[in-house]
This record gives sequence, C-alpha cells and structure tokens, in this order.
Amino acid sequence: MNFKIVLIIAFFLLCSRLDAYSQDSQDTDSAKYTKFLPDYVKLQFAGGIGFLSLGLGYTFFDHRLDVSFFYGYVPIFISIDDLHSVSLQLTGKLIRIKVNEDIDLLPLNIGFFIHHTFGNEYWISLPSHYPDEYYWWAPGRNAGLFIGGEIKTKLLSDKTPASGTAFYVRVGSRGLYIASMFGNSAIPLSEIIEVGFGVAIYR
Repeated sequence: MNFKIVLIIAFFLLCSRLDAYSQDSQDTDSAKYTKFLPDYVKLQFAGGIGFLSLGLGYTFFDHRLDVSFFYGYVPIFISIDDLHSVSLQLTGKLIRIKVNEDIDLLPLNIGFFIHHTFGNEYWISLPSHYPDEYYWWAPGRNAGLFIGGEIKTKLLSDKTPASGTAFYVRVGSRGLYIASMFGNSAIPLSEIIEVGFGVAIYR
C-alpha cells in the first residue's frame, strides 16, 4: 500500500479518536458539574425565616433528608426596617405515600433550622453597654423546630427540565419562644407558633 495512503488513513483515524475522546471528556465534565447542581429550589412565604424566602438545597438518603439554604427578606411595610436574613434548614421526611404515578404524599416532615438576621439591632455578641449575662439570647441568631407536610407532583415535568413540583406547609417555633412560654404561662401557644407555606421545584 502506498505510504501516503497509509498516512492519510492514520491521520483520519487519529482525528476520529481525538474527537471521540473530546466528546467523552465533555460528557464526563458535564456529568461531573451536574452532580453539584442543587436538587431543588424553593420559594417560601412566612414560617419564621422571612416574609418571602428563596432557597436551594440537596436531598440525601433516597430523598429522606433535605438540607436547604434560604435567603429571607422582610419588607419595611411589615417591619421596623427592611430585614435580610439567611437560614440553614434540615428536614427529615419520615413517611412517603405514593398516591398514584404523579403524586407522592409526605405527611410527616420534621426539621431543625438555624436563622441569622443581619442589622445592627440583631447582634450576636452582647454589646458592651449591657452588663454581662444581661441577655442569655441573641436577637441576631436563633434556632427552632418545625413539623409539616408536602405533596410532590409531576407538575411542570412535561414542559420543563424539572422532574416535579412540590407544595408544602410547616408549623414551627423558635427555641427562644418555647423557653419564654415555659417561663411565662401567660404567653399563649398561638403567640409562639410560626406557619409557613412554600413551593419547591425539583430537577
């Protein structure tokens, strides 16, 4: 066989191999980066972490545990000032009932959250003008518990890349509120309860 023909065939085989390698590399890189994308985004109304809160997070243990990060906002017309906050939230989903092919019911979700509000009035370390141990709590950071439920549907899954849409409700309270109620029986339960509603879009 003519040596030039051999070189031409070898050249095209090499180019083909390099192209295949490049495609495989792109697919591998794409898969590598995709796994870091959040598993869902959330929009929540009220619930003790903001008037409106936008969140994202990841699921673990076959969707039995959610770890969510929220940015919350409280507008000035319902507060003394515009408030900004962040929250870290862990939610355990204890029961899952498959209603049909399109709907899962999760009637018992329990969770824990840590909430931080920004602003001079929301300090974390006791200001120097207060005597030591004047406050045992800090207005800028608190934690609490909640219980709730969720309905997960296939809504938007046929028209968007989302795998489904969920609607949830949560009822909770903060450790400070619970401790205050135990220390003062005149505080009604309704004063320490925080109710929130939200929607989550899963990828």
